[in-house]
Amino acid sequence: MHFLYWFLGFSLFVIGIKLFDDEVILIVATIFGSILILAGLVVAPAAWQIPVEVLAVLALFNVCMQCIQRGDRA
Repeated sequence: MHFLYWFLGFSLFVIGIKLFDDEVILIVATIFGSILILAGLVVAPAAWQIPVEVLAVLALFNVCMQCIQRGDRA
């Protein structure tokens, strides 16, 4: 069950970056993806939690960098 939550959460990160030009929709997709990843962490075994948390932080960092690059349109 936790793999389904993680798959949906990380998929929302990728979909948000690839499909949405509006930063607000990207942030909403990221927040909802983070909620799904956290739900997966709650039901996951302890051995899986640290690696998935590291992946989630890297994915969020990537989303933040995308927002910064999109905001610099001068």
